[in-house]
Amino acid sequence: MTTTYMFNKANRTVIMSMQRQALSIIKSFFAKYNSFVGKPVFTVNADKVIVQLFYYAPTDTISNVSIAALGDALTRCWGRTVELRLVRLNHSALDSSIFAQYLAANAGKYSFNRILDMVKGTLPTIVSEGSADDSSVEPVSHITGVKVKTSGRLTTQRSGPRQTVQAGRIGSSAKGHYGTVDYSSHTAKNKLGAFTMKVWISQQSR
Repeated sequence: MTTTYMFNKANRTVIMSMQRQALSIIKSFFAKYNSFVGKPVFTVNADKVIVQLFYYAPTDTISNVSIAALGDALTRCWGRTVELRLVRLNHSALDSSIFAQYLAANAGKYSFNRILDMVKGTLPTIVSEGSADDSSVEPVSHITGVKVKTSGRLTTQRSGPRQTVQAGRIGSSAKGHYGTVDYSSHTAKNKLGAFTMKVWISQQSR
């Protein structure tokens, strides 16, 4: 979660409190649609707040009316106009925070190895120039690999110590000057206790 302050930082404590309230509203809203949200970026000034946010909705389409209602709720929270800039991702692996949440949500239905198998062959290519449907356009950046690590017991495990750690990698790590790694973790609970899903998404630019 990132905040850009456009005024005196003496108000930092108040803004941070409002930001936490806004984040709670955002998470509750998208949870109703079985959707996952990335880390929002808040740009705050004296009369307006801009919220930039990536989200992934596997099945449900969120209507403009519902999004407007979210904007109204955030406006009441901040006490000033809120402008929403939402970007829907077509794959959960395009944002590490969203991907960690997505994998954790599926950890109750599939084993760790099954989760890795489901990821294989589905990693998207990120196209930064031209149309994603235009085969004549060469991608300038793409995902080269994903590393996943789970700490804690999953309900799909038959047995094992409470501090079980499982890890796996698909593809390769980003290398060189144009390689980047997007990392996030997400902690959730099941009937066996808490577990943490960590993901590293490697990307390479040409």
